[in-house]
Order: sequence, then structure tokens, then C-alpha cells
Amino acid sequence: MISVKDLKYLTDENIDVELLEYLREQGFDVFDIKEARLFRMSDRKILEMAYQEQRVVISQDSDFGTLIFRDSVPFWGIIYLRPGHASPDTHVQTMRTILETNPDLSLPFLIVGENHGEKVKLRIRIFE
Repeated sequence: MISVKDLKYLTDENIDVELLEYLREQGFDVFDIKEARLFRMSDRKILEMAYQEQRVVISQDSDFGTLIFRDSVPFWGIIYLRPGHASPDTHVQTMRTILETNPDLSLPFLIVGENHGEKVKLRIRIFE
């Protein structure tokens, strides 16, 4: 088993700087697509890069699910934040919930964090 607290992350370009800063304040190694100026990089390339660097992708983009389910693109892990285009505080709250819950994981995995305001619902899928 592995903990979300032991992982490295890659934030997609749709992730606000507030979440990136929060993760770094918590001591996480985070590679950010925007900081690297890799704008408009395809989701497939992002997933491939994250896999090579053993990073978990954090995104609001459901296309990563398509790539892993339909196209069987290898991946380390994905954290999908919902609803998309919510306030940065909403996504920080969702990520805080994921970290505090600290679910037992094995690689690869998919976590969907769905923020309903007062409550964050987590759905976790482990791939064998």
C-alpha cells in the first residue's frame, strides 16, 4: 500500500496557483505544466510524462479518464477534481480532504474528488 502523502504530483494547466502553492506548503514535490510553459500539451503527453517521472496527475479534465479506460495509456495515478472550474478554495478543500483521509492505495489509481460545498465525496478506483 502507498499513501497519497508519499507521492509526487503533476498539476495540469487548469489547476489554479492556489492549489499548487497549498501542496508545496505541505511539502509536496509538484511539477506544474504552467510554470514549465508547456501550454496546450496534449493530455496523452502529460500522462506519459507523469508516468515516466512517477507523478500523479491532478486535473479538472475528464479526458485523462478516457485515455486510461479507452486507450489503456499507462499511468501512475490521477486525481480528478470536480466540479471543474470551481473556485481555487474549493479545490484546495478537496485536496485537503484527500490528504486528511489518506486512503490506502496501490498503483495505479484514480481518485475522483467531488466537492459539494459542505461535503467532499471521494471515489477511489485501484487498477490491478
